[in-house]
Amino acid sequence: EVCRDKYDAVLPLVRLLLHHHKLVPFVAAVAELDLKDTQEANTIFRGNSLATRCVDEMMKIVGKHYLKVTLKPVLDEVGYPPETSLGTLSPLWYHCLLDRHSCFSSVVGISQENLRYYVDKVFREIVRSSISCPTLMCDVFYSLRHLAAKRFPNDPHVQYSAVSSFVFLRFFAVAVVSPHTFHLRPHHPDAQTSRTLTLISKAIQTLGSWGSLTKSKLSSFKETFMCEFFKTFQEEKFTESVKKFLDDVSSTESKEPSGVSEPVHLKEG
Repeated sequence: EVCRDKYDAVLPLVRLLLHHHKLVPFVAAVAELDLKDTQEANTIFRGNSLATRCVDEMMKIVGKHYLKVTLKPVLDEVGYPPETSLGTLSPLWYHCLLDRHSCFSSVVGISQENLRYYVDKVFREIVRSSISCPTLMCDVFYSLRHLAAKRFPNDPHVQYSAVSSFVFLRFFAVAVVSPHTFHLRPHHPDAQTSRTLTLISKAIQTLGSWGSLTKSKLSSFKETFMCEFFKTFQEEKFTESVKKFLDDVSSTESKEPSGVSEPVHLKEG
């Protein structure tokens, strides 16, 4: 109410609160206000409210090193065809990526194999990475999880979707589709690589959305080939991996040191 465009104030506000170690209680307070206006559990933290924008900026600031150690090695591979039993695939075959309308049907299977290779690898790196998640992010996720469970006590899944809506949809998936904006790649990817990253990002969003691998969710894909592709992920092990990861990153239990982390730059000038 003080600032006409509150989004202009979000970044300096987050930096100020981080400096004074007050960000977690502030986010909890504005998130609680946000939840009062949320009527459906499946829409939790999906809009661009003050609470969600604050968490977005916090993740960008304190999660840079976390993204780097988790995603950069595998993203560096994207754009370079993996070795298969047929040898190294040509760029034409590799970048078909499943769409039967844009490539020869004889290479669709190979393209699907390539996409599955990258989705599996990115997903595996993410669900293994909880030990590297910054403590501040874990503290925020812990607050959001318990606020969501309190707001929707009859929905056992909302505590997970409250966290996945940030860590998967607004953090990892965004970094995959735009790695250059998170300094994971030196420049904007070319059109073909960008297409690959977009499909990987969609896959990560879907796998990370709690209970997303259902027929109703799969039918929402605009591309029929993506719907067919995700039928291969309808296994309980993927859901259980996501659940364990979300449990870990929304826990306040102390973590082991995760190696050297980069300092957080709060002030300049």
